[in-house]
Amino acid sequence: MASTKIPDKGDPSDIQQVFPTYNLQLHCCRYWWLQNWEFKELSFPYWRVYHNSDHGAVVMFKGEEFRLSPDRVILIAPNTAYATRLYDHKIPETGYSLKGGRYNNGGISTESQILHLFIHFNIGMPYDNIVPGIYDFKLSPSLKEKLQIIKRHLNYEHTRFSFNASLAIQSLISELLTEVPEEKWNSKTKDVRILEVINYIENNISDELTNPVLAETAKMATNSFTRLFTDEMEQSPQKYIKTKRIDKACILLHHSGLSIDEIALQTGFSDRYHFSRIFKQVTNYSPAKYRKEYGV
Repeated sequence: MASTKIPDKGDPSDIQQVFPTYNLQLHCCRYWWLQNWEFKELSFPYWRVYHNSDHGAVVMFKGEEFRLSPDRVILIAPNTAYATRLYDHKIPETGYSLKGGRYNNGGISTESQILHLFIHFNIGMPYDNIVPGIYDFKLSPSLKEKLQIIKRHLNYEHTRFSFNASLAIQSLISELLTEVPEEKWNSKTKDVRILEVINYIENNISDELTNPVLAETAKMATNSFTRLFTDEMEQSPQKYIKTKRIDKACILLHHSGLSIDEIALQTGFSDRYHFSRIFKQVTNYSPAKYRKEYGV
């Protein structure tokens, strides 16, 4: 009979380890043909992955041009303001010029068409608070293999993803995030109390999030908590909450079929009229116009 050895004191398996966690939320993964893609400014509160099967598309950010091509893939951080164009097309001063649609096997094929894969996702706080920017990567063999799996699936099916295709999307995102320089992940605050409050806000965005409620989460007096939060995050708790509610509303307007009334409730507003007023105050769009302009 085999004997069971009790681990020695100090055995590595007895040492408690702490691993940061993130919550990957996939919003969409689509494969489109494009003949126009001219936007003066795009800025959204979620991550984007772009890969083009053809040359000719350009993304512009802070005076730098990122040329999309079959051997490159780019990752765009949330709330990054950038412009796009195809070829030498002129970017409109107002509005945008978009002509395209879902590509499938045997779809349209012209010399002026570009095949464009895009993925939208969030990973939760505090990691969605990364400094805005664009990351351009050379297509490695492992990235290429994942993209091939995803595109093969999208050639025939664009609503229900197979387990294999879903794993490929998640693996692609993880590999790209791993390549983001470590210093970019530095949070504005390392105070555990504030990080717990940020996490609480994200998970309870539809609730009444008063300063006393948040202070209780931080186990602090309300005045002390409000001062600490404002010092650490460079904005008051209520301003931060308003921004996160509008960010969440933008995501739902982009990627859900929820009504404006339902979105108002899910993002913590008392009714659609209060929601619409604050939304327009922040974005300069009414919710209905925003959905019409930018909904996928």
